[in-house]
Amino acid sequence: MRVLLMALLASWFGMSAQAENENVLTVKDMVELTRYEQVGADRDTVLRGMSITKRIPRGWVDDFSERYLRTIVDDDGVTRHQVLIEMKYVGGWRYYRAATLADGQQLRFKAEERKFSRCSSAFLKCDQREIVTADLSREQLKEAMNKGLVVYFDAKKPGRDTVARFPAAYVLAYLIKLDGDDSVLPAGDGVETSNIVAVNASR
Repeated sequence: MRVLLMALLASWFGMSAQAENENVLTVKDMVELTRYEQVGADRDTVLRGMSITKRIPRGWVDDFSERYLRTIVDDDGVTRHQVLIEMKYVGGWRYYRAATLADGQQLRFKAEERKFSRCSSAFLKCDQREIVTADLSREQLKEAMNKGLVVYFDAKKPGRDTVARFPAAYVLAYLIKLDGDDSVLPAGDGVETSNIVAVNASR
């Protein structure tokens, strides 16, 4: 695994001179934004990847989504690697109900939370909020390290399916943190890796 990571980092490093956008994140940046957190009443440890946010204008209210990778240990002691996506919107519940990879592989899906997040008395409207997860195997993560990760979330409401995309560099940084192989990162400024800009890296 270490040899593969070093080879991939070397290839990314070779592309760094071509990038001119100062806001482009490096693998090193993404590793630093991938952190272990203590969550819940039992203070369980969760590895959480950098958050990627997206807004889509829809009339007077924008759709908002936040997505990231995480690794948890469930109540049965099983380690799970997951894509988590949180969506806030108006216009009736979408009822997300399934998740698949780009090649059609079905993923273990769970609706974590569904509730109203904010109500406006001026417009008599409430934001809907859904949080859903899709489980990934370690092998699926390793494959995504080379070509990126695309997960389709199917909604019961027609026309409201959602796609969560993660560049290969994001998955690479996540696996470096997961495996504790930070030492394989190149020295200096690191390598240019994706078009995710710093504004989307807020935690």
